[in-house]
Amino acid sequence: MPSKMREGKHIKSINLSGNRLLPQVSYLSFAKLNEGRNLSEITLPILKSRLEKHPFVSSAEIELSKSNDAKIYLNEKNPDAIIIINNQTFLLSDELQLLPLYSNTKFVDLPIINNPKHAIQFRILEYLHYADIIEAHSILYLIKNLNKEMFRHLSEINLNNGDDITLTFSGIRPIIKFGRNEVEKKLLNLNAVWVEIKDEANELSQSDYVDLRLTNQIYFGKAEQLKKEI
Repeated sequence: MPSKMREGKHIKSINLSGNRLLPQVSYLSFAKLNEGRNLSEITLPILKSRLEKHPFVSSAEIELSKSNDAKIYLNEKNPDAIIIINNQTFLLSDELQLLPLYSNTKFVDLPIINNPKHAIQFRILEYLHYADIIEAHSILYLIKNLNKEMFRHLSEINLNNGDDITLTFSGIRPIIKFGRNEVEKKLLNLNAVWVEIKDEANELSQSDYVDLRLTNQIYFGKAEQLKKEI
């Protein structure tokens, strides 16, 4: 929808669409349009500016009808994951931007990224171009494109404060000891055994962990063996 900003034209009513993450009332509240104010005091440039200051909004396209009814289409940012930082929960966009998580945010189940190394430095709306966040996002993106079922089960990417990455899948018993680097190769190896580890009748699915850190090998282990390694 093209934006038609006519300076000097005032608003009679508002119709907002394109909002997936929050209800209309939340965006209008943020733009200070639900406080009983007369809409005729608000011009389109002001409305556009206010809405585009919202952390979830990439851009707002506004068209004003001949009867001064404002039709607004919001282009929202795309959250790819929930990220937990110092026991606080946020959203991470597909552009690696840190977004707030509001209590009334609507979203489908998203995987969690936990324990990033440089968490103390992060600020809302910052772009998290840190090596471990980039690697976590690469894992998420490649799983999504490699195996849709695996992606639906992806529960957590634990960055372990800079140590070896581990992956957890809902409904899958083994924890995946992923390590660092060679993301594509390791995910291809994981994909090769995915059918076995998701099948409860398969002996491999009863392992406590799957270790992908070994060169050209996949190691299935029990907790007792894991303790011996430490």
